[in-house]
Amino acid sequence: MPFEDTAVSFDRADPIRILVTGATGFVGSHVLEAFARTTSPVRALVRPTPVGRQVAGRHIEVAHGTLEDPGSLRRAVDGVDVIVHLAARTRAHDAAEYHRANAVGSRNLLDAALVAEPRPRRIVYLSSLAAAGPCINGRPVEPGDTPRPLTAYGRSKLAGERVFREADDALEIAILRAPAVYGPRERDLYHFFRLAARGVVPVPVGPARPLQLVHVEDLADAVVRAAVTPEATGVFHVAEPDAYAWEHVARLVADAVGVRARVVRVPPALIRFAAAASETMARATGRPSIFNRDKARELLAPGWLCETERAREVLGFTARIPLERGLRETAQWYRNEGWL
Repeated sequence: MPFEDTAVSFDRADPIRILVTGATGFVGSHVLEAFARTTSPVRALVRPTPVGRQVAGRHIEVAHGTLEDPGSLRRAVDGVDVIVHLAARTRAHDAAEYHRANAVGSRNLLDAALVAEPRPRRIVYLSSLAAAGPCINGRPVEPGDTPRPLTAYGRSKLAGERVFREADDALEIAILRAPAVYGPRERDLYHFFRLAARGVVPVPVGPARPLQLVHVEDLADAVVRAAVTPEATGVFHVAEPDAYAWEHVARLVADAVGVRARVVRVPPALIRFAAAASETMARATGRPSIFNRDKARELLAPGWLCETERAREVLGFTARIPLERGLRETAQWYRNEGWL
């Protein structure tokens, strides 16, 4: 049956019905808060665990299920207009684990959407700048550039993009690529704040390696816009437009935690050695490592810059939170929660 036969219209008077996957994650929790400020009814796909009960009592319908369970996905997509797919694995033991979660899981969700009656109109997929790869010679990556992912994670997110783009004749597909995301509740970059609080901020030796970041509240705003803006299809890069050198970021983090931290310049060879050692320790404990050889590749890449004009023109999105303010507010949240 052609999609037009079962499509909902974004011109309709009643609110758009939203399904959010990954709702209990770092980004997902902020996206739920952003949708709570709209009139859209939201259903959250969560695992049937105590963690999944975090969304209860927030005027959010809970659908228990997983990306590995096709039956639960069919129930979750029933009656929704837009699927916001945030669920992803950002740490894994190997490339196969990333692929199962980020590519096969996306395929399972798409299959459920395609057989739904009525069929959802749009899927918003949160990808990553890691899927596009780093910039070359300081030129920001554009949505139409050939992707050059450096890591297993980046390749798995690119595979997820391709899953959904195969269906762009049946569904509206909006892909948001985000660079490093920071803000309250974040647990990976948080370790950099901890180092700064101890008086040390490591940066790689060598060129500036410029990068862009995005505050999680800005990213959540972009996700909502991609869900409800009629023209929102294709690839969008979502980031603060300003670029920063690693050393500048390190000093801003130190200022945010209120210490005079010493910048320690680390040779690339030592970074790679530390990453390999961290992987070895992770295998011994059976837990994925925060810092591994793929992370080292990203850290030592020539830069992570992306074009943001398309998001501004089509979604009306501009990042509102500059890095200095965002880091300061994030550090304050960590202190309030006893993390620092």
